Amino acid sequence: MRVYLILLFNLFLAGSVTGQVNNRINGLVKDSLKRPIPNAAIKVIAGEDTLHASTDDRGKFNLSGISTIRITLEINAFGYLPYTRELIYDLGQRTISLPLLSLERDAHTLKEVVIKAQVIPIRLMKDTIEYNAAAFAVRENDRVDELLRLMPGMTIDREGRALNMGKVMTKLRINGEDFFTSNVKDFISQLPADMIAKVQVINDYGDEANFTGVKTGEPQKMLNLVTKPGRGKGNFGNTSINGGSNERYGLQTNGNIWREKKQIGVKANVISTNNAAGINRNIATGINYRDKISEGLTTSLGYTYDNNKNNSKQLDYIETVNPLGIIRTTNANDRLTTSDKHNLNWSLQSVGKLSYFQASVVGSFLNSNSNSDATSRQTGVILQDLANRNATKLYTPNFSGNLAYAYRLNKPGRNLSVGFTAKNGINNTDEDLLSKIVYYNDRIPVKDSVLNRLVDTRNRSRNISATVRFSEPLGGKVDSAKTKSLDVYYTFDMEENANDLLTRVNTMYRVGRVVDSLSTMYTSRFTAHLLGASYRFASESVSYNLGITAQPNILTVRNEQPRNTISHVGFNVAPVANVSYILTEKSSLSLVYTGNNVAPNFTQLQPVPNTRNLQNVIVGNPNLRSTFTHTAGLSYQKTDLKTGAALMLGVNANVIKDQVVTNLILVTDTLNSLKQETNFLNANGAYSFETLYSWSQPFVENTYNLEFRGNVGFANTVSYSDYILNQNKGFNFSQAVLLRMNKKKLIMTGDASYNYYSNRYSLAIGELKDIQVYEFNLSMKTFLGKRYAMGFDALKRINIGYSIEAKNPLLINLSLEKSFLKRDQGTIKLQAYDILNQGNYLIRSVSDNSIIDSKNNQITRYLQLSLNINLQQFGG
Repeated sequence: MRVYLILLFNLFLAGSVTGQVNNRINGLVKDSLKRPIPNAAIKVIAGEDTLHASTDDRGKFNLSGISTIRITLEINAFGYLPYTRELIYDLGQRTISLPLLSLERDAHTLKEVVIKAQVIPIRLMKDTIEYNAAAFAVRENDRVDELLRLMPGMTIDREGRALNMGKVMTKLRINGEDFFTSNVKDFISQLPADMIAKVQVINDYGDEANFTGVKTGEPQKMLNLVTKPGRGKGNFGNTSINGGSNERYGLQTNGNIWREKKQIGVKANVISTNNAAGINRNIATGINYRDKISEGLTTSLGYTYDNNKNNSKQLDYIETVNPLGIIRTTNANDRLTTSDKHNLNWSLQSVGKLSYFQASVVGSFLNSNSNSDATSRQTGVILQDLANRNATKLYTPNFSGNLAYAYRLNKPGRNLSVGFTAKNGINNTDEDLLSKIVYYNDRIPVKDSVLNRLVDTRNRSRNISATVRFSEPLGGKVDSAKTKSLDVYYTFDMEENANDLLTRVNTMYRVGRVVDSLSTMYTSRFTAHLLGASYRFASESVSYNLGITAQPNILTVRNEQPRNTISHVGFNVAPVANVSYILTEKSSLSLVYTGNNVAPNFTQLQPVPNTRNLQNVIVGNPNLRSTFTHTAGLSYQKTDLKTGAALMLGVNANVIKDQVVTNLILVTDTLNSLKQETNFLNANGAYSFETLYSWSQPFVENTYNLEFRGNVGFANTVSYSDYILNQNKGFNFSQAVLLRMNKKKLIMTGDASYNYYSNRYSLAIGELKDIQVYEFNLSMKTFLGKRYAMGFDALKRINIGYSIEAKNPLLINLSLEKSFLKRDQGTIKLQAYDILNQGNYLIRSVSDNSIIDSKNNQITRYLQLSLNINLQQFGG
């Protein structure tokens, strides 16, 4: 018996010892932007024992052999503040899993950790695509925009904007923090590429979403640049002077001070060009100030001023479908516009461990004067000529303010957030219109009509919206690797428009006679409520937000003349879906769905004829209902970590309910001739679907890169003509192949693309409106010695199917540049554009029942000599 007791006692001790050494802890360490932190030192103090580990490349760690139920966890990573936390194992608990441990950056050390290992060009994370800049060869004086051009899925358009998979990058951050004005275009052309360690394309849902973890709505594309160690501050600026043929000259200068806690930037420019219609001039200046007042508290202030003078000439050819046939219109428009615009913005943001607060105020003031002379000739169903002279004065002050507050309650994962936004805008327009219409009979002019109108429009818009949201964690333990939450939320939105329209007519008998039938006073108010509930789940590889919303709304229109009130009540139910899934280390998938109400604008509601264009009078419809749009987007990314090959796919679709569409009717005017009149109806049946892709493969250590990209899309748009339904089946197909070579002495890019656009109107089945565009482009830059470089660009474009006479231009540009000063900070460049003088600008657009081909008059052949001084010092 005694032997059995000893055995039982020993077994009990063995079980106790076994239990003591079996406790485990694992977790995931990330920074404030949810980026994994590799090689972070993990230390667990368990009684008298101390255990050590480090995070892997994905920020994960796993420790076992813990012998106590109470432990101290310490995490240290270079460039981040130390993290310490006391933890206790519950009764029977053997593993503590920490789904997210967020480290704050240490302002007194380097901003980023750089691990030298195998260079992986692309890395996929939830809501983020990360490019390793070390995998793309750049030269000493290359800018960030030149680095972005080398990255799969990234493009820089002709306006200098950065795009990822066709979507424009709308916000810029450096090392996860706002950077000056956050304008992507302004700074990617200034910052040196060799200071960048990583480039991140982030689906951004806003700072409040980063704090609470609740992501709603459609994300914006944000560009975050991670700098190399020691390069996260400095001074940089640029001054450029240029002059050329055709009265072309310019002066641009900017200076920026970038510190750990302060950012100060100033800029100014004067640019003048001649585009054959006249002299275009832009004078602009601005200042931006950002200050990190204390840890977690940041304020910013910005001001810009723009003075513009713009001369333009445009030729439009329009074909409008009608049950009686086709109306063909040729418009020629000469316009001179001058404007002054002021923009002022201020913001304050506080981010703490338990609370988030953000306040902002934005104001803008615009004064503009415009004078235009336009001629319009209509043939087909209607045969008329119209000459129109228009002098317009416009004054538009606008103000908006925003407040947002979020708080983490005692229970981890339990959050409460509220938000309030207010906007107030004024649009005052004074127009002096002189119109002359010539009427024909069998192509012979038989009569004309001259009318001089003075139209004064006063519009004021107000918008107030408020949101409250509560999140409650569901099930599981606090330190579970998987989090589950229930979100309930309510949004109130009210938009009010007050519009006063006064029309006077000058005749030979009386000046300034008020026309009551063309004048009115009315207000519209759109009130919308959104009530929603959703289930939110997050784990290491997948996160999703699924729910449903109910969206009642009411639209009320009050007219003073004739006096009446019209109200419409609407109710929509829409799902909520937001999914991000890391399929493997090499692939990821994301899905976003949104549904929202939009109220008709005042032009669509105003019941009084708008006679600015006497050939197409616009009459609003106060009986319109609000529009509801369902939008969904699916994206897939896959990369090969060894070869650097990357595949990116995207699918976008939308369906529109109660869309406000035009109804174009033909009516008889006072001279017994036909004219067009546009009014508005609600209609269903509009939808669109688009797929796009990009596949790239680097060769020979990224010296060469082959890329295929393209898209296929189709859409059904709805309109009416004389109350007869007209559907337009649109189809577009684009395909491009690009080959880049990036050598020490030679950079070369060649690409070929094909674009096909098709439109089929149900009212004009036999009228096929297809255009095809072939483009072949070759771009080269060769470096001659240490300080000389020569550039060559050639573009051949073949246009097929335009209604306007379309040339097939061959555009050739040449450049020669020499760098000088220390570190090649100075550059002098001679450029010759469109040497063969074949440039033209053609655009096709589709609007309801009309297809419009437009051509702008431009001078594309010119010489330009420029001097550029680029001063910069980073890390000092």
